[in-house]
This record gives sequence, C-alpha cells and structure tokens, in this order.
Amino acid sequence: DIEAQKSDKKCKIGSEKTPPLFFIFLPMNYLALDYGEHRVGVAFADSEFRMAFSRETIDQKMTNLFVRLDELVKINKVDAFVVGMPYHPDGRKDGKNVVVETFGEDQKLRFPGLPVYTQDESYSSVQAQEKTSYFSKKKKQKNKAVIDQLAAAIILQRWLDENG
Repeated sequence: DIEAQKSDKKCKIGSEKTPPLFFIFLPMNYLALDYGEHRVGVAFADSEFRMAFSRETIDQKMTNLFVRLDELVKINKVDAFVVGMPYHPDGRKDGKNVVVETFGEDQKLRFPGLPVYTQDESYSSVQAQEKTSYFSKKKKQKNKAVIDQLAAAIILQRWLDENG
C-alpha cells in the first residue's frame, strides 16, 4: 500500500532520517549614546557587521532628545541601546555617572522592551580627540559635536567587542 510506504519514510526525532536543526540568526541593530547634558553623541551598529559608525550629535538646546531618539529608533529599527557610563575607578557613584544612570532609567521607561546596556566610557573622548587631532584649533572648537559622535562609536565598538 502506497500510504503505508509514505508513513514509513516520515522522519522521526532521533532517527537517522532526522533533518538537521538550523538556527535563524536575526541581526540586531544597536544605537549607542555618549550622553552629555548639552550634547549627545550617537553611533549605530548591527550585530551582523559588528562595526560601529558615528551617526550624529543631538544638541539638547536645539532638539528634544527623546523625540529625536524616537525617530532614530523607528528609522534604524533599533533593538537595543548602549549608553556610555562614566565609571569611577574606585566604584563610587557621584556627579556624571548618577546623571547618566538617571538618563538610562528614563530610556527604559520611554522605550519599554528595548534593553539599555551600559559600557565603560573611560577615555573614549580622549581617543576621539586623538582621531581628530588634524583639525585646526578653530575647527576643533566648532566640532565638539564630531568628538561626541566619535566617542559614541568608540563606546559602541568596545561593547560589540566585549559582548561578541
């Protein structure tokens, strides 16, 4: 009987005829922020290419930060945030790290369902300044925004490298 032959050929778990299991890898999109009370550097990366790119700087005097982040999340289909955290070497909490922690908590409330990761931002601005050392003095003062963007990219690249 043909039907009996077909049922004998069906794969059973654990049999030699079991098809291989495949895992579907869905790339994730990350948005990193180098938070400052006046300017916020923004960088972007996805988990497929694992390379951070500086994106923009949000001037909080001119633009509502959370409105712009809403737009960036939608445009880039962001799956998670990475925020640069200014940790103290001795672990104490004061000053800027308290402000950044509060910002991170606000992000979690504003974007429920999107994880907010933190990454040590130590020396990210120094590295960004080194990368822009060819700028003239006048251009450097004008382009603090570029340094903020580059610092966000450095923070995000560190996070990608450490959480690979």
